Amino acid sequence: MLLYNTLTRRKEEFIPVTPGLARIYVCGITAYDYCHIGHARSAIVFDVLTRHLRDLGFDVLFIRNFTDIDDKIINRANSENRDWREVSSTYIAAFNEDMEKLGVVRPDLTPKATDYIQEIIELCQKLIAGGYAYAAPNGDVYFRVRAYKPYGKLSGRALDDMRAGARVAPGEDKEDDLDFALWKSSKPGEPSWPSPWGAGRPGWHIECSAMNQPFLPLDIHGGGQDLIFPHHENEIAQSEAVCHCELARYWMHNGFVRIESEKMSKSLGNFKTIRGILEEWLPETLRFFLLGKHYRSPIDFAYDGMEEAEKGQKKIYLALKDAAEATRRNGWKKTPALPAQLEEWSGLKEKFREALDDDLNTAQAIGYIFAAARLVNNLLEDKKLRSSEDAGKIFEEFIASAALWNRELGVFGRDPGVFLADLRRIRAKRKNIDESLVANILNERGQARANKDYALSDKLRDDLANLGVEVRDAASGQEWDIS
Repeated sequence: MLLYNTLTRRKEEFIPVTPGLARIYVCGITAYDYCHIGHARSAIVFDVLTRHLRDLGFDVLFIRNFTDIDDKIINRANSENRDWREVSSTYIAAFNEDMEKLGVVRPDLTPKATDYIQEIIELCQKLIAGGYAYAAPNGDVYFRVRAYKPYGKLSGRALDDMRAGARVAPGEDKEDDLDFALWKSSKPGEPSWPSPWGAGRPGWHIECSAMNQPFLPLDIHGGGQDLIFPHHENEIAQSEAVCHCELARYWMHNGFVRIESEKMSKSLGNFKTIRGILEEWLPETLRFFLLGKHYRSPIDFAYDGMEEAEKGQKKIYLALKDAAEATRRNGWKKTPALPAQLEEWSGLKEKFREALDDDLNTAQAIGYIFAAARLVNNLLEDKKLRSSEDAGKIFEEFIASAALWNRELGVFGRDPGVFLADLRRIRAKRKNIDESLVANILNERGQARANKDYALSDKLRDDLANLGVEVRDAASGQEWDIS
């Protein structure tokens, strides 16, 4: 398996530190608000990574942390007159609910910053003893950036370039404006813990170093591209200055999510929460949409893009449904033999796995799923070919492949009939179509057809079309969908 390593800026073969074991650490959320679509993308990317590694036979230890103490959490608690613990626990629970809906498998470990206060203090003490950190008179502890010579190796930034944009905030007492906080002295009324430097709380970067220290060296460290600098750069400096080993062998970062080609931000009013999106779209549709682009590329969240993802899902599920019906209905015949189709089918199965082995190329893997569905649909549409024994083998293996797609990507694992009904329901809701009204008209049309009143039947079909509903007369009865 090849992975793009942010540290070396090239694809590299994945060779874990311990053969057969993959230790992965991914930076989680700061628990002060509901999660947005950017959080969803990162969670799904690294969920697919762990799924694929496990499918390749690796034992995976997957760790994702929670930041449960931070300025944003404190500010939210103060503005709502709530305890900071209540705020963080509320949004951690909300995050877990969102991830469950999106089919993200829970990590093996989910440490919280406040559970590691003693380890954070001890790490600060080691850094001070090694000359990499210092305690300021006001009780803050800072990391000496210039003391760690490789600083900037992950982001590729030079110290002089960083200095041009560095600022010293009021109340900070740094030796150098590049230095960053490891421990912050607490203001009156803020949550705090005792330390050798006075009452305080951890800085943001140090918590991850303390939480993943027992597992070093990590095989893979991941997160969004926004974390490369300064968070991951600082994390490397803190950890490697103490452990004298590499923090992680491979660094993986997913691309940004934009909203209608603009950066997502609350100030622009285009902030999309996961739960807000799931009011109008199925969770699997959001997951499928986010997997439709390579994880390192930016992705533009837009209504049209979600519509396309929904249509694509529908095509695959319909192909699965029709293939299942064909296997139940047909008595297979020896002829005609279909060597070309069998070879094409076999190649598509191999290419799906190869795409995921090539830096987790989910977009390409999904392309092979569509190609497989096209092959199946072409066979289903040909009366002569669809009853052949070779076609039956392809249909059966296509249906069985859904388990692989679900295991690897977390999509196409549902019963096709149930999924298509849910899809119809959410589309009706989004387009304000009354399902009970549709059911009544369909019932009336069914009676008209039974009475051979085809004029009334056609009129009722037109009435449904005016509502945005398509009707198909199938052997099993009337089937409807949103046009």
